[in-house]
Amino acid sequence: MQALPPLRALQAFRYAARDLSFKAAAEAMNISNAAVSSHIRGLEEFLGIKLFVRLTREVKLTPEGSRLSGFIETGFQEIERGIATFAPNSDPTNLKVSTLPSFANRWLMPRISRFQEKYPQIKLSIMPSFSLVDFQGDGVDLAVRFGRGNYPGLESRLLMEESLVVVCHEALVGDRKIEISDLAGLPWLVDESIDMQGSWTEFQKALGIDIPDTAIKLVVNEATAQVEAVLAGRGISLVRYTLVADMLEAGLLIRPINFSMPAEYHYYLVAPEAKFRTEKVRAFVSWISSG
Repeated sequence: MQALPPLRALQAFRYAARDLSFKAAAEAMNISNAAVSSHIRGLEEFLGIKLFVRLTREVKLTPEGSRLSGFIETGFQEIERGIATFAPNSDPTNLKVSTLPSFANRWLMPRISRFQEKYPQIKLSIMPSFSLVDFQGDGVDLAVRFGRGNYPGLESRLLMEESLVVVCHEALVGDRKIEISDLAGLPWLVDESIDMQGSWTEFQKALGIDIPDTAIKLVVNEATAQVEAVLAGRGISLVRYTLVADMLEAGLLIRPINFSMPAEYHYYLVAPEAKFRTEKVRAFVSWISSG
């Protein structure tokens, strides 16, 4: 097994290489400039190469130092990511939750005051995002994700199952009763985002109809835009029930046909296992799971 140099020497090199400054490394490690210089000199002696070119007012990485910097930075990031998997966040009053923008806007935000009233000691930050988060680098405590629940290295808990329904603004159809045979003649708004791929075809198969492309008046790739277009009376649409449940209850939208089908994906609470053990995450999980 290859012998390794002292960890502090590697830390000093990491910070100095990142900012090309021994002073910045000293501040990051809370040690003196001389101590940083000593650590790096010891690392150079251990490796038998020069890592920095020391100039009067600055330092520059040698070609060898530049190459080593990439390995060291990647190594420390992997260690930090691993630690984040097992060590909970030490800040008990700040909770960061990442979720899809559509879920944040249409389901979470209308209900969030209930959580704040129940847990006033917790400062909640909602971080809408389409990307999977880096729990270590982004400081996120919990993610609400729409998928199949398979997130390697993370704990995943089913929050709620999703279904798809057909909705429109009442003004689009008026008082007339809509039959399945009428659907092909209505203006359609279609969501072609990744999580809805295949749903449009499955929907038509389930009803035994063929809606022509000429009936599709608007195509979007994000559910929030889809719902806004439906609210504006632009057309009829197959949407995730979770995103329109409140509007259906309030009478802002209607279901012109009695139809529902299971969605391909569902909502999951996702985080490193250690995050689920913190009081703030446990509080949020308990609240959101109760509906």
